Amino acid sequence: MRVPISKITRELDIKSFQLHKWEERGWLGTEPVFKDPDNNGQRTYSKQQVERIEYIDEVIKDQRKQEIHRTDPKEMEKLLLEKFGGEVTRVESKELIVLPTTLESFQELLIQQNKEMNAMREMVDELVKGQLELKNYIEESLPGRLQLQEHDRELLLGLKETMEGRKKELDMAETAATEEEGNPGFFARLFKKH
Repeated sequence: MRVPISKITRELDIKSFQLHKWEERGWLGTEPVFKDPDNNGQRTYSKQQVERIEYIDEVIKDQRKQEIHRTDPKEMEKLLLEKFGGEVTRVESKELIVLPTTLESFQELLIQQNKEMNAMREMVDELVKGQLELKNYIEESLPGRLQLQEHDRELLLGLKETMEGRKKELDMAETAATEEEGNPGFFARLFKKH
């Protein structure tokens, strides 16, 4: 006769997740835990497994009375070996329970992810296309731009020469004016009346 998990958790006042943890640690023995298909796949335990559960619960409650709040897994395995014999091995659950709603959610998530990936691909394609267009534009207009730069350089050189010529003319005119006035001093030139 197998005992459902709901009855054990109710009678011993423990949580179902604790039982799952004990199963994973191999504390319930090597016998597999069955799920009752007639009762929504609820876990059911054999008589030997129930004895182990009761013993584990008893040890943990005694530890709580002694104000030990954390059970050492190695110590528990040692106690189980002394009480029941055999070997304690961790059970790796290979079972995956998937509900229809989970599958629908997963499918919606995949569809959304595909849409986002396609949008990103389009953006990348547009960026690449834009970069290529920009590259082509630069390559096509570069010779013209180089010619413009050369033209601008020539204009600047011409302006510089013109400015230097004008400066020389002004210097010469100033020198001539100074000679005509008889070489007045600094203040006289500064405050001269026109």
